[in-house]
Amino acid sequence: MDDLSKEDRRKNMQNIRSKNTVPELLVMNELKKRKIYFAKHVDKMFGKPDIVFRRKKIIVFIDSDFWHYNPQRFIMPATNVEYWEKKIKKNRERDKLVNKTLRKDGWIVLRFWESNIKKDVNKVVDRIQKQLEKVNN
Repeated sequence: MDDLSKEDRRKNMQNIRSKNTVPELLVMNELKKRKIYFAKHVDKMFGKPDIVFRRKKIIVFIDSDFWHYNPQRFIMPATNVEYWEKKIKKNRERDKLVNKTLRKDGWIVLRFWESNIKKDVNKVVDRIQKQLEKVNN
């Protein structure tokens, strides 16, 4: 059972952002510190990627542990389970379609879990930087 009232739950859900989340900002700030330039939140691209390196054809998605179903971190809500199962399944299917479509179009797609970013943002940005350098050579 939900510990929050319907009104409190509604307010809570309204405050969940899709852009400029803490994990996104951590990665973006570290990229800026390293003077690695990128486009952010490219809404006109399929899948609306969080970070895009156009010249290198590399795309980065920062995935929420909940909304994208991180198997190590996801906790199913106790109420309205049927709704959440459908919602999360749909999100996962969309992620697969986005990856497949972008890769088919020649993009390198990188995805990172929010928990991994919060744990060690430098490790995540190191992986991005290595991929960027790999495309250079």
